[in-house]
Amino acid sequence: MLYVPYALSVMVGVGGATLIARLLGERRNAEARRAFSQVLWVMLVSGVAMSAAVLVFRHEIAAALGAQGAITAHVVAYLSGWGWFVLFANGLYAMELFLRVEGAPAARFGLYAMLMGALANVALDYWFIVVREMGMHGAALATGLSMMVSSSVMLAYHLCLAKQVVPARHAFGGGETHVSYVWRAMYNGASEFLGAIAPAVTVFVFNRVILVNFGEPGLAAYAILEYMTLGATVTMVALVQSMQPMISFYRGARDAKALQGAFRLGVVAVMGFSLLVALAMAALARPLTFLFLPAGGDAWSILEHAVIWYALAFLPAAGNLIVAGYLTAVEAPGPSAAIAMLRSWILLLGILWLLDARFGGGAIWYTLLATEATTLALSAWLYRKQHRSLGLA
Repeated sequence: MLYVPYALSVMVGVGGATLIARLLGERRNAEARRAFSQVLWVMLVSGVAMSAAVLVFRHEIAAALGAQGAITAHVVAYLSGWGWFVLFANGLYAMELFLRVEGAPAARFGLYAMLMGALANVALDYWFIVVREMGMHGAALATGLSMMVSSSVMLAYHLCLAKQVVPARHAFGGGETHVSYVWRAMYNGASEFLGAIAPAVTVFVFNRVILVNFGEPGLAAYAILEYMTLGATVTMVALVQSMQPMISFYRGARDAKALQGAFRLGVVAVMGFSLLVALAMAALARPLTFLFLPAGGDAWSILEHAVIWYALAFLPAAGNLIVAGYLTAVEAPGPSAAIAMLRSWILLLGILWLLDARFGGGAIWYTLLATEATTLALSAWLYRKQHRSLGLA
């Protein structure tokens, strides 16, 4: 339930920001404003509809997700609070991406707004859960209110301070721009949606396989791996998303030299970060394990054989993220979606099944490295093909 609004926000944000940046690069400012307005309306309508659905069907949702007994009450309590704030969850990440298109000062403002929301979440969690003893309902209110704070502040920037990425007086209709930009934005961001929604499926599948092979210590080990990889992956994605508006703008301006410069900067940043993460993960896996689990001897006996393969997987993963982000930025969503489907769904689940079936549970830790390395071969081919087709030189 939490991944769906996040994935929608990333899809609309990346797809919309790419489109708006390209239009600004082409000096079609009025159309860029109209595209921004249309995206805002889509987020508003979809957010209100999803909020209503969550609040009306919260009991049915809990049952569909498999909640039983006392857990049902906790799930319903959480959805009863969080359901009012789906609109802000839908817009949160998208608004931050639009600020990057506006320029560096606006991007810094977005960073401060997200930080303010994170701090508000911590403070509200303490107030609602510890002081007011509101349990899961309080946790949901803390999350929802913090999202409302960040997204509202960022929207206010677009309304009051922005110069380029601002709403148009008439979002739909008027001249040649009667064609809706909404579907272009959503289609262009489809690969980001697939990547963002994938953990809802893949983590569940991994949990089932690991539980069968290793029991609860295996789940603990996998959880620690996920904690270590999540922060690094999110950072790499953020670096790629910072590169995308520049590439889209320079593509619209048909400035091939600046476009290549932005791409090279992104490659250096993401690949350099991935190398640092791989080294840190290999060196710090043991102390981090016992930080999360002071009595984690059983988990470490499993994790010490798995962590090196996860660390190595960051290197090809960085290449796949860079190419997928580049393809989205030049509005080639089909190839970008192919990379996302392979590395997040098809190859990942297929290789997991194959390794488990043929070689046993101990081999499943090679899944991520095998998936990313295989996908990287396709990514390199897609990049060369798309680069030749741009004709910017």
